[in-house]
Amino acid sequence: MRVALLALAFALVAPPALAQDDGEPPPLHARPTSGEASLFSGRTLGVGETMVAGGVGWPGLFAMFQHAVTSSFNLGARAGLTYGSPMMALVPAVGAELGAPIRIHLYGEGDVDLAAYLEPVLALSEGAAAGELGTVYAGDLGWSSRLELGAVLGLRVQERLTLLAGAGGHVGFVHVPAAGDPTVVGAALARFGIEGLISRDTMLFAVIDGGIGFAADRGPGAPVFDAGLVSGLFRVALGLGYLL
Repeated sequence: MRVALLALAFALVAPPALAQDDGEPPPLHARPTSGEASLFSGRTLGVGETMVAGGVGWPGLFAMFQHAVTSSFNLGARAGLTYGSPMMALVPAVGAELGAPIRIHLYGEGDVDLAAYLEPVLALSEGAAAGELGTVYAGDLGWSSRLELGAVLGLRVQERLTLLAGAGGHVGFVHVPAAGDPTVVGAALARFGIEGLISRDTMLFAVIDGGIGFAADRGPGAPVFDAGLVSGLFRVALGLGYLL
């Protein structure tokens, strides 16, 4: 009798358990493809993880962090000191900026992840970095704001090594109050990079952005950045990240 009762109990309990084991996996967009940390690729951090990082290159140096609110939504902050313009043209000028980088995981399968990225940025700088290169206002205080956005793929080519490639751009304003009204600027960019883990928690990275910047026409004799309406744009960062 006891054997029969145990068999009946197992028959009642086992099907739900087996159904859970055979159930549908989590949606692809809800998870990154591996647990390896990444700061710039399409593979977002795991839920609850926080990564801090610092980097140097052109047009400046920065410190930042990102926190995984969920495994598909990473939010952070970035502070930088600049010695060039991040907006357009290869312009030497001193400034500082604050940003809020965001990554949203869209798709993951195998060793490939796709994410959207965006970052609102506010900067104070010499006028040369805010469009007044070649004018009498180049040394005056200026400000700029921009929204960076795009999409980036991450390919985990082997354990602890990820390549990334993406495309995007930014749109915003530059303004030197002494020179007149704000001017609309924008850019179209390609992004390439590499991330390598030297331990589970420590990462080296290199990221390059390249493309063209463009600006609204301010009339004859007053091109923004003294480069006409279109100019080249280049940014590079080399740095170190650590998973807390």
